[in-house]
Amino acid sequence: MKSMAKAVITLTAFTVTERTLGFLFKIYLSREIGAVGMGIYSVALSFFFVLLTLLTSGIPLVVSKLTAKNGRAQSGGVCSAALIVEIVTALLICGAVLALNKPIGALFADAQSMTLVMIMLPALVFSGVYSAFRGVLWGEKKFTSVSLVELIEQIARIVVCVVFITLFRDKNAAVALSMTVACAVSAGACAIFYFAGKRKLSAPKAHFKPLMASSVPITLSRTTSSINNYIIAVAVPFLLMSTGLNSDQSMYIYGSCVGMALPLLYLPITVVGSLAFVMIPTLSQAYAAGDKKSMCSQIESALTFSIIIAAIVLPVYGALGDDLGTLIYDNTDAGMFLKKSAWLLLPLSFENIASSMLNSLDLEKKSLINYLIGAAVMYIISFCFYSRFTIDVFMIAFGVSLTVSSVLDVIDIKRRSGCKLTFIRPLVICLAASYPAWQFTEYVNAILPDNIFSMIIAAIGGACFMALLSVVFGAVDFAAVIRTRKENKKNKSVTEPKPRRKKTARARK
Repeated sequence: MKSMAKAVITLTAFTVTERTLGFLFKIYLSREIGAVGMGIYSVALSFFFVLLTLLTSGIPLVVSKLTAKNGRAQSGGVCSAALIVEIVTALLICGAVLALNKPIGALFADAQSMTLVMIMLPALVFSGVYSAFRGVLWGEKKFTSVSLVELIEQIARIVVCVVFITLFRDKNAAVALSMTVACAVSAGACAIFYFAGKRKLSAPKAHFKPLMASSVPITLSRTTSSINNYIIAVAVPFLLMSTGLNSDQSMYIYGSCVGMALPLLYLPITVVGSLAFVMIPTLSQAYAAGDKKSMCSQIESALTFSIIIAAIVLPVYGALGDDLGTLIYDNTDAGMFLKKSAWLLLPLSFENIASSMLNSLDLEKKSLINYLIGAAVMYIISFCFYSRFTIDVFMIAFGVSLTVSSVLDVIDIKRRSGCKLTFIRPLVICLAASYPAWQFTEYVNAILPDNIFSMIIAAIGGACFMALLSVVFGAVDFAAVIRTRKENKKNKSVTEPKPRRKKTARARK
């Protein structure tokens, strides 16, 4: 557990740095290309992510699991097989999109979105190479190397994008081209880390079948998620236009709310994503070994942790969301959406970790089914408000979707692992404590002068107050944590052999 905690802290540090840079980059983009431009780019990016997920979602996870189970002896063959599959698939996808660019382009609300997709197509080939090498590093628990590559990619994209925007007249095209260049940089960096560790590529023939058999269900599941995001990018503007808005107005609402505010919701749960990343190989090992005690301990701790992290940030966004949107994006609509959607942090965080657990427990198909059920609920709610649809309706539908999927995920996790639902108590406590913490944050913000330093003080105060309430009312059980650490130390002292004393000269005589 100590090594796992260390890995999570290291990974979180890198991820927070990367997300912070990405967050600042998002602010820069929103100010350079505007809300309408963000809407057009977000639609193009959602379709590109469908293609990217279809290519890279299953392979890295399966390569990591096979590497974790079989060791370095077979990782060279697995990596070679993954490289061949990824490159061939990437070329086929690029060919299909080029051949069908006109009918695909007709699906977009704005024709410029398809142009951006075409510019980003070469990034698929680079991403395929990257994902194969990344899977091996992930399986060997080289989390620092993987995180460093992702940080290099983010820095490369920001630098290249800023340069291209100053050089090109079409700013949206410059943003799309920077994505392709960044993917090429990350592929090269990941290859360097792979071969620098004295790893080699070997015969792939024996590894194609297990690789494809395990990756296809995961790919279908995650591709469905990306397709769903793309459908959202098309459906939300369409439903907004059903109320009488024109294309630019609907794109403005979509860009300012979904393109600007939603990324802010994902920012605080970075640490939860880091935990999910670290858990996949460790939970897979415990499941393969049949160690139910370790499985249940990891599952219960991670689910509770995801709730606590989301709950601490919830009052901050709920109280200061409108001010944050105005400060960061200079967009009051983004701020209002962030304020109203703060409660989404809980289902977002929980679903993030629960779906990762299903993949570690070889329940990829269950994960797909649960996600589809949740998505169906979202569309049913949304289209029930046809001609009366608002962005608030989408927020509620999205939250209900995440909640339904999370409940189904927990049912399947319990069936497979037999773990107790210990997270329910912290969840109830956090839900009850979030409102007073919300009010406390608003009060502190109201009595202080209206400036950025007052917002920071109110945010820190609200988060600390929520954390204090969680401890006081027992959402965080420190006694159990201390007891577990003592037991681990005791077990370690029993299992470790005592060091042998060296004989003195007198004893030898």
